Parts: sequence; C-alpha cells; structure tokens
Amino acid sequence: MSFDKMTLNQRITAANIDCMRHPQFARLAGVISMGKSEVLPTIPTACTNGKDKLYGADFIEDMTRKQLRYLVLHENFHVALKHCVLPHYVNLFKQYKQTANMAADYVVNGMIEELDPEFKFVERPTKVAPLVDDKYKGMSFPQVLKALIDEQEQDPSKKPGDSMDEHEMSLDDLPADAREKLEKMIDDANRQGELLSKKLRGNDKGGRDLLGLAAERTTNWKDALIDFISSVCKGDENSRFSPPNKRMLASGFIMPSHFDENIGEIVIACDTSGSMHWAYPIVFGEVARVCQTTRPDKVRMLWWDTEVAGDQEFLPDDYDKIKDIMSPKGGGGTVVSCVADYMREKQIKPRAVVMLTD
Repeated sequence: MSFDKMTLNQRITAANIDCMRHPQFARLAGVISMGKSEVLPTIPTACTNGKDKLYGADFIEDMTRKQLRYLVLHENFHVALKHCVLPHYVNLFKQYKQTANMAADYVVNGMIEELDPEFKFVERPTKVAPLVDDKYKGMSFPQVLKALIDEQEQDPSKKPGDSMDEHEMSLDDLPADAREKLEKMIDDANRQGELLSKKLRGNDKGGRDLLGLAAERTTNWKDALIDFISSVCKGDENSRFSPPNKRMLASGFIMPSHFDENIGEIVIACDTSGSMHWAYPIVFGEVARVCQTTRPDKVRMLWWDTEVAGDQEFLPDDYDKIKDIMSPKGGGGTVVSCVADYMREKQIKPRAVVMLTD
C-alpha cells in the first residue's frame, strides 16, 4: 500500500518501522515500542508524556513520509532523554515553560540532523519549522536552557520561539516507585536500541553513543561532600591515640590522629543563576545535612551569580532549621571568580569553601 493511501495511524506505524530499521535511528527502537503511538483529532501538533507519543490528525495529514519520520524521531528522542520524566527536568519545564520547550527541541532536533546531515532519511516539517541551531550541537538540555536564559537576560526584547510539540507533565503525579520503574524501562529500551543500531551499522560504524546522555548517573557526590567537610574540619592542632591514625595502621605503625576542638567557619557558595533554581531543594537539604553532621562553628552562605548578591551567617543553634531560613539572592549569569573576589575583599578566611553550581 502506498503511503498516501494509508490511514493516519498506519502512517505513524510505517514511520515507526522505518526508524526502527534505519542503522542510525534504530537507537530509538526500544522507546518507539514503549507506550502508545496514535493519532488524535484533539491534539494540535504532537506531544509526549515521557512514555506515550500522540500526534494531531490535522498536523500530520499533509506531511510527507520523510517529514513524518522527523516528527516521530523528535517525540521519541524526548522519551529517550527522559525530558518529561526526570524530576529536575519536570521542574524546569514548569518554571520556564516555553523556553524549556525550546531547549528540549534544540537538543532532539540537533540529534536527528547529526545522524542524517544530508537529509536522506528525514525532512524538516514545514507547518511549524523545527528549532535548529549548530551552536547548541552536542549540548544537553540544561546547558541549552541555561544558554537561552542568559540570552534572554542580556536581551529582554528577545522572545521565545515556537516549539514543534508539547511536553506533557501528566506523569508528574506518579508515585516514586512507579517513576523509578519508568526510568529503568527507558534505560533498558535505550540499551536495547543501541545494541540493535550497532548490529545494523556493522563494526560499530556511525559515531558516538548519543543516548549516553540519558543514562542514570551514579556518582554519590552527597556522601563525598560530607567526607570532604568532615576531613577538613577535623584539623590538626591536637593529637590522640584513640582512635589511632588509620592511614598508618596498614604499615604497622600506631601513630596519633589529629583534631581541633574548634572546627572554625566553612563557606558554602551557591550559584543562583537561572539554571540553578530547580536544584534549590537538593542544595538546601545537603547544606542542612553537612551542618548537622559536621557541626562547624559557623556556616557562611554566599549567594552569587555575576557577583555575590547575598551573605548569610548561621551558628550551631540555627542548623536544625537552616533549610527554612536560607534566602537565595541573585539570578543573573554565572561568574565563578566573584566568590574569591568577595572573600578577598571582606577578608573571609574559612576552614573550607564548597562551591555549588551546575
């Protein structure tokens, strides 16, 4: 049956199969098979909720097969990259809405055109032109969003562009265990698709693993932060044999360990540029945990963007409620050196400095 004589749902199925058989785009075979892919008259363009892919009947009716492939790939890349599933991404979509939609579209469209630069398999839709810019090539969604926010702050007259689709957040109310199950399902689908793509490419020809961006990050930075602060705050003014120096025990020597009665001040400098807003709950929770675990004599919170916009001091009696009394200030660009400049000017000499930024 020719493409023109197919029903709209049959066209979507045909485009899905085309993509699953393509050596490069077979990377998405697993996520294409997830959830529903259907055409509805009530959808204005197209949308995904992180699992299902829905297409507007009027929107796709006049599309060629190559244009429909582009749209199908666009929706499934959103799923593969978990744009509608990861909690911090969902928060960014809620906060920045159209700008976040633009950022996600720049990422997925860039991936499509990186894999088919000569447009032999796909063609850009024309009803709503896809957002594409080479300057965002290879960048992740948060990186592109930050760049767009910075551009809009520098030129407030610059308006967000139109996104080709919608990124629904209906999965936001899922219980934590259901969300984790969906994330694992996407990870498994990505791995299956990558294996199929490698097999179709033969000898692993065809470039980098684009979907590595969607893999779960396992770095335990929170415990590493606690360990760092704890070791720095121990000091070395006093000595004791109980407990002994653990580093020397392995060599057969019993040597004293060192400590200070007074830990001193630590500085925690938090980036308050626009792209960090989603991370505040994480930041506040970890700052509180650091304070309650290590019990420094004083904690100084510096809030900075292009300059230090806020300086808060907390004493041990404040640590139990520190999450509630932290007050971020700023929200512009990002100039890390402003923290060192400020500390030098104010002659702040802490035991340790922790920089929190994305």
